[in-house]
Amino acid sequence: MSAQTETHSPVYDYVYCPLGAAWLCEIRLIRLWPGPFDAEEVRLEIFHEIAFAEPQYEALSYAWGSPELTDVALVCEAIECRGKRKGRSQLEEEIDESAPTSRLRISHNLAVALRHLRFLDRERILWVDAISINQSDDAERSREVLQMGALYSNAKDVVVWLGPSSDDSTLALKTLARLGEGVVFYPAENRVTYEIEQFEAWAETLQFDEQALRAESLSWVAIGSLLRREWFERLWVFQEIALASSAVVVVGEYSIEWELFRLGVYWVWMMINSINRLPEAPNIENPRTNCLQGFLEVSDRNLTIQRNLLTTLHMTRRASCFDKRDRLFGIRDILYVDERQHIKPDYSLETEEVYTNTTVSLINSHERLYILKWCVLQCPPSDLKLPSWIPDFSFQGRPEAILSNQADGTAHSNHSIENGNVLIVHGVKVTEITQVVATESARHGADKEVVGVCRTWKQQLPSSTAYVTGSSMEDAFIEAVMCGKTQEIVPENSGVFPTTDSCKHVLLLGEEYEEFEPRKIYVSDGPDRERVMAELRRTSRGRSFFNTAGGHIGMCPDSAQCGDVVVVMLGCEVPLVLRPQPDCVDNFQVVGECYVPGIMTAEALLGQLPPGWTKRKFLWNGNFVILYEQGNIKTQKDPRIPALPSGWRIMFGTYENPLEVEPEDEKEWDWRWFENLETGERTRFNPAMTPELLRERGVDIREFKLV
Repeated sequence: MSAQTETHSPVYDYVYCPLGAAWLCEIRLIRLWPGPFDAEEVRLEIFHEIAFAEPQYEALSYAWGSPELTDVALVCEAIECRGKRKGRSQLEEEIDESAPTSRLRISHNLAVALRHLRFLDRERILWVDAISINQSDDAERSREVLQMGALYSNAKDVVVWLGPSSDDSTLALKTLARLGEGVVFYPAENRVTYEIEQFEAWAETLQFDEQALRAESLSWVAIGSLLRREWFERLWVFQEIALASSAVVVVGEYSIEWELFRLGVYWVWMMINSINRLPEAPNIENPRTNCLQGFLEVSDRNLTIQRNLLTTLHMTRRASCFDKRDRLFGIRDILYVDERQHIKPDYSLETEEVYTNTTVSLINSHERLYILKWCVLQCPPSDLKLPSWIPDFSFQGRPEAILSNQADGTAHSNHSIENGNVLIVHGVKVTEITQVVATESARHGADKEVVGVCRTWKQQLPSSTAYVTGSSMEDAFIEAVMCGKTQEIVPENSGVFPTTDSCKHVLLLGEEYEEFEPRKIYVSDGPDRERVMAELRRTSRGRSFFNTAGGHIGMCPDSAQCGDVVVVMLGCEVPLVLRPQPDCVDNFQVVGECYVPGIMTAEALLGQLPPGWTKRKFLWNGNFVILYEQGNIKTQKDPRIPALPSGWRIMFGTYENPLEVEPEDEKEWDWRWFENLETGERTRFNPAMTPELLRERGVDIREFKLV
C-alpha cells in the first residue's frame, strides 16, 4: 500500500444513505475506479440513481463464497458532491485528489472480482448486490428483492464472474466459444444442427470423428474443471442470468458471450457420454445431476414454457444459498406473474413464517393442493418447526419430481385450515403399505449395481403374473420403478424416454449385466440403455420400492414405512403417502408423493375405463393433457363421468374465445374447462368431482387432517 494511501487511510466504516421512497425506484450504483487487477487496494464511489432515468450500468453476477467480510473497499467521496466533474484526461489526477472517506467491509470473493473487473484507464459503473443493497437493513433488503428482476433485465450487460484464471480456464472458454459458433440446439430431442454456411462446422467434425474428439482431450478436462466452479452452485444466479438481456462470462482477464458459452455447453452435454469415455476421462458431470441444466434452460430465449413454482423449485433444488428464506425469494422473479404474488419478500419474518405464508397463499388462491407434491418427511427430521403439509423448501435431498398426472381427475381441493396449522382435505384411502424395500447404498454405484437393485425389487413382487389392473405384472413393475417415464406413458413431444421393452431388456432380462461398450458418438436415437439407466437413477434416488395390502406396487420416499397409507386427495394430481398419527384417527403426517400404477389417472375415484376405451397423454403448452380414445373418437371428455351437475357444461378453447364443440384436430386443442350457465362461473376444476357427488357414486371419500 502506498504512503499516500496510508496517510489518508479511512478510520470510519461506511454509513449508507437510505434509498428514496419506493415509488422513486432509486437504486445504488458503484463507480469502480481504475487500476491493475493485481493491486490490492479497491477504490470506489457509491451513488444513487433513479431507475426511471435508465442509467447505464453493468450488473455483477458472482458467487458470494464465505459470508465473512474479510476484505475492505475504500469508499471515496462522490465527485458530484464537490463540483463539476473534470475531463476524462484528468481522471487520474482526480483519483489522486479523491481521498477515501470511509471503508466498506466486503467478502474476499467480491474483492477479487472487483480487482479483476476494474479497467486500467477508465471507471466502470456496476450494480453489485452486496454493496448496492444495505445488507444490514432487512427492510431495504426486502424491498430490493422485489426490484431484482428489473435491476438485472435493465442492465447493459450482466457480468458473470466465474473467478480468477487457472492454468486451463482460457482454453475452456475458447473451446466453448468455438463449439457454440453455428450450433442450434434442440434440448427436448438432445440434438443439434449446424449453420455450416455461416460457420466452420468444427463441432460437427468432432461429433462424428472419434480421433478428432480425442485430440481435444485437454479441452474437455479444462471444461470439466470450469463447470465445477462455485458460481454454478449458487441459487441467486439463476434469475440473474435468466433476466439478463445481454451477458458475458468472465474468467480472469478472458471473456466470451454467454450465448456462445450456453451453446458450447449444450454441445458438450449432447456428447457427454462419448467425452467421458475417452482414456483421459475428464469426468464432466451430467448437467441433469447438478444445477447446470437449469442455467441452460432459464437463459434459452427460445424456450417459451412458463415457469411455475414447482418446476422452478425442482430446477434449482441443488443450488445453494446462505439464508433459507432465499429458497423462495431468490427465484421469485423467474416465476410467471400469477405465482410471484404468493412470495412476499420480508426478511423480518422467520423462515417458518415465510414458508407457511407462501404455502397457504398458494393453496387458498389456486384451490389446489399441488404444493403438497413438494413435501417429504425427512430422516433425520428438519430443524424447521413446520407442519408436515408445509414444505421445507430448503431441503436439497428431495427425490426427482414425479411428472404431472390427474390422479384426482382435476378436482377442486375442498380444503380448510384449522387453527393455522391443520390442513383438512378430502380423498380416498387406496391401500396400506405392507413392505418397503430400500437399498439406497447401491443406487449411486456402477450400472451393474443399480440393475442389481432393480432386480432385488423385482424379487419382492407378488407371485401373480397379472397386476391388480389386469395388465402384466412386469409391465406394472417397469412403470413403477421408472415412475411412468416411458414412451408408452409420457407424451411423445415431452422428451426422449425409453420404451417399456427397452427397460425390460436392460433391467430384467439376462443372467449377467455387461457395462456399456464404448461408442464413437452419442445420438438421440441410439440404443436405449443409456436412457434407461439415466432415468432409473433419477427416479430411484431418494425413493424405495413398496408393496401394499391391496396388491398395488409403487415407488415412495425412503422415509416411508409399513403401516403408511396411499391416498388420492381431491385437488392433488399425484397420490400421497400419509402416516397415521396415534393421537387421533383422522390425523396424518405427509410422507411424500408416490407413483402407483393403476391409480395415476383417477382410477381410485372413477374406476377403470369402460371396455374399448384407451387413454394417452399429450403435452400442450407445457401441461399434460389426457386424451381418451375409442375407435375414431378422440376427446378430452372422460367417459367414466356420465354427466355433469345441473347447469354445467364442458367448454373448449380459451375463456376469451370459447368453443362449445371440441376441435377435431388435436393441434387446435386447448385445455377443456367448465361453465355454469346459471351463474356464469368458469373453472378448470371438474364440477362432477366434489366429495358429495363422488359419495353418491359410491366412492369412499373421507376427511384427512394433515398435521
